[in-house]
Amino acid sequence: MKRAQTFSTDAIIGVVLFIVAAVLLFYLSGPAASNKQNEKLRAESERLPAVLTSQQNITGVFIKSTKVDDQKLEEALNLSYESLKALLGMQSDFCIYFEDEKGNIVPIRNKIGIGSPLVNFSGKGCNETVS
Repeated sequence: MKRAQTFSTDAIIGVVLFIVAAVLLFYLSGPAASNKQNEKLRAESERLPAVLTSQQNITGVFIKSTKVDDQKLEEALNLSYESLKALLGMQSDFCIYFEDEKGNIVPIRNKIGIGSPLVNFSGKGCNETVS
């Protein structure tokens, strides 16, 4: 009888350890991983405007003070998305677009913006032509 009681105690300890390990695994792969990814995206989204106006990255800068440098913007438009992403030092997908005072999107060479085709505005991709 003592052996059966020892076996059930071992089984209970094993089940408890399994449940603790499963909960820990789900927590680390769920909310904790999501928070790290969200933090990374937030940091990059704050860094992108600084990179576009910084004097350190001369080739990627097309905003000087409050004005757009048309020549530099044209150079950026001629780059592939992957080249622009590497030039700006970004790891996440992005879309660069301009708005007027009323919040309306101002087309860039008849496109919504410059960047990833995965980013969309009201069902239109960042690189799609504005009609």
